Amino acid sequence: MRGYKWILVAVDYFTKWVEAKPLTQPTAQNVENFLWANIVCRYGVPMTIITDNGTLFANQRIHDFCGEHQINLKYASVWHPHTNGQAEAANKNILNILKKRLDGAKAHWPEELPGALWAYNTAPSEVTQESPFSLSFGIDAVIPVELEHLSPRIEAAASFEPEALQTWMEENDSSQRVDLDLLEQKRELATLKRLEHKRRVERYYNRKVNPRVFNQGDLVLKRRLLAGSNLGVPKLEPNWEGPYIVREVAGPNAYYLMTAEGIQIPRSWSGDDLKKFFA
Repeated sequence: MRGYKWILVAVDYFTKWVEAKPLTQPTAQNVENFLWANIVCRYGVPMTIITDNGTLFANQRIHDFCGEHQINLKYASVWHPHTNGQAEAANKNILNILKKRLDGAKAHWPEELPGALWAYNTAPSEVTQESPFSLSFGIDAVIPVELEHLSPRIEAAASFEPEALQTWMEENDSSQRVDLDLLEQKRELATLKRLEHKRRVERYYNRKVNPRVFNQGDLVLKRRLLAGSNLGVPKLEPNWEGPYIVREVAGPNAYYLMTAEGIQIPRSWSGDDLKKFFA
């Protein structure tokens, strides 16, 4: 399993289900193969995909793939990973699980990745008390610890008499149908819990932050960042460049820019990296 240096991660926005694949090279071909084999062929065609601005995502090959399957391809604001916070949080959690499983054998992380994904996808969320597996398939997954310590459902399945097999199968089928009938209700409840948690976090955040708000047509300066780095520019060089014109408000704290000559700046930019320009 040598030669793997990258992990390509995809997260379902609602259930938080994670798919990941180790890569030897971060190329557009590998991304296309991952989207086809790990996403489309398993779960169907997604409506929208949000990625960062890396060249392995922002290229003609991925654009053509998404166009062919009518997928709405969107990019996170430049140098603002919070826009795609789902993937960033999943990356952090998976890395933490891998660190605990490896015990110093760092080179074997690709072998441990499936187990780390399984642990993440079957663990209940602190907010909803439901696991990604449960929200995806309507039932809780059987995990190894249940087999070791015989959970009630495992004990019930293992202790029936052979002649009662047909009765047990009918009861099991009926129970699973009930679980599937209640799945939409479970998802709606999880949605409400997440919205309430989001409001609490938002209220706490807004008490400490004064967001910068820009309108279409405003003149702004854009923070300069070095290519390939999230660090600032050298000390003796200016930290801001422009002015640019706010072409369109892309969403909360996200903006599309253009130059005074009307040339559009690629991607959206976070309001955290803009400030008003006063002539």
